Amino acid sequence: MKKLIPIILLLTMLFPFSAVQADEGAQVLDPTALFVPDITGVEFESDATVADAAVAALPNRMPFNADLVDAEISPNTGQGVYVAVLDTGLVSQWPVLFSQANIAADLGKGFTHDLYWDGTVGEIMMGPLREDRGFITGLASGHGTHVTSIITGYNRNNLYWVQGVAPQVTIIPVLVLDAWEVATPSGAVRLSGGSDEMVSAGIYYIADLAETLDGPVVINMSLGGAERSTMIEEAVDYAIGKGVIVVASAGNDGEAGMGYPGGLSQIISAAAGGWSDMFYYYPAGWYTNVPEKLNSKDNMGNNWQIYLEDFSSRPNKYLDQKHQDLDVTTPGAWVVGPYRAAFSNALGYYYVSGTSQAAPHVSAIAALVLQTHPDLQQTEMEAILESAAHGLPLPADDAIVAYPGAPYLCLWDGGDAGAGFLQVPKAITVANIMDK
Repeated sequence: MKKLIPIILLLTMLFPFSAVQADEGAQVLDPTALFVPDITGVEFESDATVADAAVAALPNRMPFNADLVDAEISPNTGQGVYVAVLDTGLVSQWPVLFSQANIAADLGKGFTHDLYWDGTVGEIMMGPLREDRGFITGLASGHGTHVTSIITGYNRNNLYWVQGVAPQVTIIPVLVLDAWEVATPSGAVRLSGGSDEMVSAGIYYIADLAETLDGPVVINMSLGGAERSTMIEEAVDYAIGKGVIVVASAGNDGEAGMGYPGGLSQIISAAAGGWSDMFYYYPAGWYTNVPEKLNSKDNMGNNWQIYLEDFSSRPNKYLDQKHQDLDVTTPGAWVVGPYRAAFSNALGYYYVSGTSQAAPHVSAIAALVLQTHPDLQQTEMEAILESAAHGLPLPADDAIVAYPGAPYLCLWDGGDAGAGFLQVPKAITVANIMDK
């Protein structure tokens, strides 16, 4: 038996309708009484399935983050491609939020350990790995649900369908991050995270499953920790060897360096950017149309519409991390979607920021590329996405970002955003040229 070593969720800040709740390991900004009339905190009253026909009948709404990557003009939808979301699984209300056609519930799986108080050693201990956990979130946060919503889109209170980046992919939910409430002599202790074994098991599961599926597979890992894990790296290499595309968050530690597994050179890593004018159009900015020309002056006086968040991890040479270890930037600031805090039943719609939100944009774009180039391998996909992002490099500059109450300043250097900002049409065009 061993102690639990948590992998911190890559989640930075979240803002619901009327209160602020922080997930484990989260950095929370002062909410300044932020009131978001269109992002209503809702407790769903039923787990009833919403028929796909009913979902299809909802009016569509394009969120700014999908618009930033030009998902609305993508010639592909991701049909026939699988994206395995290795995260906290899905909340029990997922049939209300997502189209049934998008979720391969029969392939979903969960990995965990039993935690218990050992009176002999006086510590919380971790039992052997279990593979029968299932993918329903339980006590954990809705992090995996929010990540999934970016890829596929989601049902917003039966009012409209919020479009995703790759709306017809098939999601395989894999729970590799969990939450526990452990009875101790001092009272109940709540813990969240995951072990190297949990994450590795999820990777191996998808790698082996990929050989049996009828389409290409992407693994999305919006998770990470400060320490490099040989166990996880071996699992990543195994999955890549099986033809699986592996994407992970860069981390939320800014100049302190990239987290792992996102910091591994063989992984396609995602930094978190945003639209500087999103809150300029507050409160409706999250679905306001984004200018097509991103290298144009915005309302805040910046010369570009896009920026890199300060929290987004960048390579740290003192940790032996090289510039090329960070691949691309996609939206990871103020992305709205269904979410709930750990140990809570209050499911709602939140603004969430972090490289956790950037990674699913990259995974979705990789899926769109795979739809017409299904045999691409990891190194080829990485080269395509980097080449595409080179077409929209962020300037080596700073940006004033609109925010209710007072704007805030983001700073970065030229190499901190990887190759640049990744968009769908350019990625598909580059793939068509390179994969001939």
